Amino acid sequence: MRVCAISFKPCWQDEAGTWWSDGGFPLQMTGIRSLFDEMTLIITRSVPGKGGIPLPPDADYVTLPLPDGFNLRRKLSFMTHIWYYVRTMTPHIRRADVIHLPLPGDIPFLGIVLAMLLKKRVIVRYGSSWVGTSQETMMTSLTKRMMRRFAGARNVMITTGEGDIPPAPGVHWIFSTAITERELRAIPYSTERALSDPPRLAYIGRLSAEKGVANLIAAFAALKRRGFAPMPHCSIIGDGPLRRDLEERVRAAGLESCFRFTGQLDRGALSQLLAGLDFCVQPSLTEGFSKAWLDAFAHALPVLATSVGAAAPVIGGEGVRGWLVPPGDAGALADCLARVIAGGIDWPALRRRCREYTEKRTLEVWAQEIGRICAAQWNMRLVEGRLAP
Repeated sequence: MRVCAISFKPCWQDEAGTWWSDGGFPLQMTGIRSLFDEMTLIITRSVPGKGGIPLPPDADYVTLPLPDGFNLRRKLSFMTHIWYYVRTMTPHIRRADVIHLPLPGDIPFLGIVLAMLLKKRVIVRYGSSWVGTSQETMMTSLTKRMMRRFAGARNVMITTGEGDIPPAPGVHWIFSTAITERELRAIPYSTERALSDPPRLAYIGRLSAEKGVANLIAAFAALKRRGFAPMPHCSIIGDGPLRRDLEERVRAAGLESCFRFTGQLDRGALSQLLAGLDFCVQPSLTEGFSKAWLDAFAHALPVLATSVGAAAPVIGGEGVRGWLVPPGDAGALADCLARVIAGGIDWPALRRRCREYTEKRTLEVWAQEIGRICAAQWNMRLVEGRLAP
């Protein structure tokens, strides 16, 4: 069976012909590839970036122009190229047995429309918050309505999250991860250490408005105004369109000694940095199931997160695998940071719970769970890990 995956994720090719991208996308595409005999990847071409991870080496690649700009400018650019996208994508969709569409995104949404018109089996995987948030757009709302409407039969609809009750009839939960079993076993971690002095924290993710990093900086500024000591040190791991703005916010608040911007890191460099930290902070305004939560847990690091998406079941109750605060509330974030740093926490027990949580949530388990859902819905079998009629 052949799968055709369609994504707006920027990718680049090196001189040897290898395709690369960053974040969890390359590893998850490798996981999807493992379920099928052949793969076509329709991607957008970009300039080389940092922290790259190779995409599946045996896939066939089709490149699309990356829409220009953000927000309205991007929408206009997408509409300008839409017929080119349709002409380029349609032959590959027609030849494939299954179409895999990671959402949200304008290019994969167009892929859904084309796949359904051609009556193809689809795996739609929604990666943002299934529950509505202040960051929800008309496109994300339309995407979720479409998933509810067409779930079932040849249309496998999956959303990142966790829970005992399905998100909607015919829609399935799936966790999100970029951790392979091999990487998990090789990660250096210690469950026995207490809090450092000063505490060492990290944010992991894209530097864009919906990730709430500006609120993290505001929380640090609030701690500084209170005369809090010792002030924690925080590594901002990742890159994105707001990096310069966030760096300026740090300078304006006089917090240069508290923050370090690392840029995008590859998996090895990320693991090396996390091994020396105390806990992570994810102040997102919207989220599905953040891969960064599992990256932290794998290194025995609890997470202070906002109560969005799957955060409540993943983090657990207060102090189970971290702590929760309301999204967008810098004051509550500052209060929680102060409370965590103040002491009275059984750090070894907390770290053990975090590490144990990752054991059944590796990339291999993730891919096989998607395969199991597809096999059951399409009346197929999993033979040596691959879907078969």
